[in-house]
Amino acid sequence: MADLINLNKARKAKTKQRETAKAAENRVVYGLSTRIRKLEKSKQQKETEKIDNKRLDSASDNKKG
Repeated sequence: MADLINLNKARKAKTKQRETAKAAENRVVYGLSTRIRKLEKSKQQKETEKIDNKRLDSASDNKKG
């Protein structure tokens, strides 16, 4: 004789498994807090500004003479 399965419990377990997988995926995508995200963005902007400040202006270099 086959084992009896409570379909309601099976459905709930399947739903819970899907939700757990979705939560793991969301942790990867949205894992950084807003504070950390802003800090990283500001660091990147500072580095970009530092590089831009060291860049020579090509328009003034070409006007020799």
